[in-house]
Amino acid sequence: MGRQIARRTAKPELSHMNIFCAFLVIFIHCASVIIGETTSLDTAFNAVFIPWRFSTFVVPAFIFLSGVKLFLTDKKIDYVKFYKGRITRVILPYLLWVFIFYIFFVNHHYFEFSWDGLFHAWWRGDLVGHFYFVIIIVQFYILMPLWVYALRRVTPAVGIAFSVLISVVLGYNLSNILYIILPNHVFQFSDVIFTKYLLYWVCGCYVGMNYQKFKEIILNRKILITALFLFSGFLDIYLAYATYNMAVPWMEEVHILYCTSAILFFFMFFCWICDKRKQLTRFTRALDSQCYNIYLSHCLIILWLNDYLLTEIKMSNVVQRFWTITLSAYLGSFIFWMLWWVIKTGAITIFRFIKTRLAGIKSAV
Repeated sequence: MGRQIARRTAKPELSHMNIFCAFLVIFIHCASVIIGETTSLDTAFNAVFIPWRFSTFVVPAFIFLSGVKLFLTDKKIDYVKFYKGRITRVILPYLLWVFIFYIFFVNHHYFEFSWDGLFHAWWRGDLVGHFYFVIIIVQFYILMPLWVYALRRVTPAVGIAFSVLISVVLGYNLSNILYIILPNHVFQFSDVIFTKYLLYWVCGCYVGMNYQKFKEIILNRKILITALFLFSGFLDIYLAYATYNMAVPWMEEVHILYCTSAILFFFMFFCWICDKRKQLTRFTRALDSQCYNIYLSHCLIILWLNDYLLTEIKMSNVVQRFWTITLSAYLGSFIFWMLWWVIKTGAITIFRFIKTRLAGIKSAV
């Protein structure tokens, strides 16, 4: 019962963390303009590298948040309704935006249009870097009955330990294992298999199942969590910089530690600042509801504007392009999707009003 009540109560910390991560994603892809065109010998690279690397926990954080939200209640899941919702709210917008990006690349002569190419982009999620997240999260959704059955029967300690093992062995090393088993077969999808992110999903599911208890635990350990975050963050950023453009297998384990501690820290941070705030403002609810749309679409602004500044404006200064693109990506994404929310909300309100009036007229007759 406690978890069902928690489900009905607003969770401002989840919405604020979701918005924060969405805005970090935009920065990651804006910073790639500098990261991709400079080297560690350049001042611009060194200035951007730290916040860029710092932000790389966001996809694991999105997966964690998805697990939290889906397991906030013991209520039996209506799988028909669940999968219908995933199709309409997750998969269809993804298919639309992949198509839009594909047409953009065709119009800018990156390649010629082909149905095989489009279907490959939909299936593989590699047309633009950020689409892989959708491929991964959909795998978790497809296996939802497994998570509901297994995680409610296994203690968090056992479940998390097993997920760490799977994430390390069958996540980051999946290609090597398959090569040993099938040396003549090249497996091209290891980077978008859910096993790499299983730890974050399982942790999110367990947090959702024990939400209030977990909040109390982390709020009572703010200093320890902060120290772990700072230590792992320094270690990850320092080692990533020192080994940049080098293949270092153990960096993946370091990054897992950082991503886990960063998720824990920011979840604690937003629980702390939202501790006395039980309701979301209308603005925050609106922005939170558009985070997925912002995630899917923001790279279009970056790609188009970077191409325009290079080819039409002849802006060769990468720092100027970075600031122009960053400002445009944030403002463009925010303004467009908030206007979309206003239009959509207004249309729904008008439709409901008309429907109510017509029903009233019909009953009166």
